[in-house]
Amino acid sequence: MKIFGFAVKSIAGLVAVAAGIFLLAHQNESGDTWLEVIAHGAGIYFIASGLFMIGSAITSASSDQ
Repeated sequence: MKIFGFAVKSIAGLVAVAAGIFLLAHQNESGDTWLEVIAHGAGIYFIASGLFMIGSAITSASSDQ
């Protein structure tokens, strides 16, 4: 069951990182807009959250044994 929890947390972290990269990569053809600025900020937050989730999964998996 520990492996399943580790896998789910890791996948959730990877999805958050991927969503953050997607939001950071989005560029508007007409230049910077407020929505694009907000999307880039959210992208940075999602990447940080995803890395935290992955780190938390690794820490909990290694401390349970």
